[in-house]
Amino acid sequence: MTTASTAAKDRPAPASSSAPASVEEAEAAWLAAQTLPDPEPALRALLHPDCVIVHSAVGHIHGVDDWLEYAKRLGRTSQVDTYDVTVQRFGTTAVVSCLQEMRVAFVPDLPPFVIQAAVTRVWVTDDSGRRRLAHLQLARRLPPG
Repeated sequence: MTTASTAAKDRPAPASSSAPASVEEAEAAWLAAQTLPDPEPALRALLHPDCVIVHSAVGHIHGVDDWLEYAKRLGRTSQVDTYDVTVQRFGTTAVVSCLQEMRVAFVPDLPPFVIQAAVTRVWVTDDSGRRRLAHLQLARRLPPG
């Protein structure tokens, strides 16, 4: 189990040919990919073809293509920070849980909107030894009270 606080702006952008072998490399590539001007190719390369994404306040459940289309409509993500990161390993599967804060420009000319979420990412190792995201769940955090 590990605990850390990281920011996507502090990580290098993933190379399109990179194949993360470790959970830490996969996490860094995932977070950095979200802040790219065109994140879809880098995100798609990290997603398992059968990945399921559960997210938003209304409980969307998306496959890869639907989620990438949804994410494209949201606007540009300028920063992603993670806190209280824990990693649990179960053979070739790793479960990453964290608190995440994203800054998303829903309207290009306005300051980014801050979204806080409790996040779980499930990484599996494919036949080539590469980590791929098999499941992602984001639950928005509400202000205390």
